[in-house]
Amino acid sequence: MIRYLNRLYWLGYLAFAGLIYWVLRQWMGLHISDALVSSLSLLVGLLFIAHLGFHISGFALSFSVRQIPQVRDRALPFHHSDADVFQRLGMWRWVKAVAVESLHSVKLVTLLQPWAPNPDGVRLAGKNWRKKKPLPVLLVHGYLCNAAVWHSTRNLLDRADVSTHAITLEPAIGSIRSYSEAIHEAIDELLVATGAPQVKIVAHSMGGVAVRYHATEYGHHRIAGMITIGSPHFGTALSTLGVGKNVKQMAWGSFFLRTLREHPTDREFQKKIWSLWSPQDNIVCPPWSSKLEFGKNTAVPGCGHVSLISDSTTEDLILNWLAEDAQAYPLAENRA
Repeated sequence: MIRYLNRLYWLGYLAFAGLIYWVLRQWMGLHISDALVSSLSLLVGLLFIAHLGFHISGFALSFSVRQIPQVRDRALPFHHSDADVFQRLGMWRWVKAVAVESLHSVKLVTLLQPWAPNPDGVRLAGKNWRKKKPLPVLLVHGYLCNAAVWHSTRNLLDRADVSTHAITLEPAIGSIRSYSEAIHEAIDELLVATGAPQVKIVAHSMGGVAVRYHATEYGHHRIAGMITIGSPHFGTALSTLGVGKNVKQMAWGSFFLRTLREHPTDREFQKKIWSLWSPQDNIVCPPWSSKLEFGKNTAVPGCGHVSLISDSTTEDLILNWLAEDAQAYPLAENRA
């Protein structure tokens, strides 16, 4: 759904570029080639400015909302247990954070999500994978995204000889509960394809919550561990700006998240989870909502919600985490 929706956006982009081209040709008398280059340049520039404005508003709104007593005072005690609740940045770091977030979101929405070739499916490691290698990784995206969000991460893991499987959760605005079976089947596919005893999971945003719910239905014995990146484990106050059942389930202090946290299996599974979060997250509000009560938490400051995925610190932490329990396991029969 998201893939085709993002492709529909291109009809608007092209129509707008055509209008600019017509104005430059008819009203300003530019040469065909000059008008074409100018119209495309203006389109790209305006797209970036639109995303820049959106993210400036997002960062400002996130910071403002977290000051509201109903949000601030409902934080759990462990959310305020250390000094990284809100790390202040200098002006240059804020400018950089907004600019990088804007660039990443433009690339994601206009290029990767609509046009990335074969973003879903299993991608097996190279021929030397019989040796001691990290466990295979299932990649689970977030709200209103698809598997293409993992483009840079999959390239990183390819270079590290890690087998991966990226899935797209459908329906895009359905209940988080409805994604459980798809996650279960994806784990099956990855285990069969690799012959590994367990998988590891890297999940962004809503994906982390979806996997936690999956564990309450199917158990977590096949999951060796999970890293969540900017997941709203305790919700986000900005959920009111979204559409769909899943975003309402991620409301700050929602009934869904509260009952999930109270499930005994979730408490066990949290001990396998490492949450990477940004104190400057422009979507998860308040940002410390990404911190887990029983899991491990690490702040990656200076990142927006999307750019947190491919930040160099995040990538280094993922690679080190995968190397911790690398092991030799037999080649799957269908690859022998």
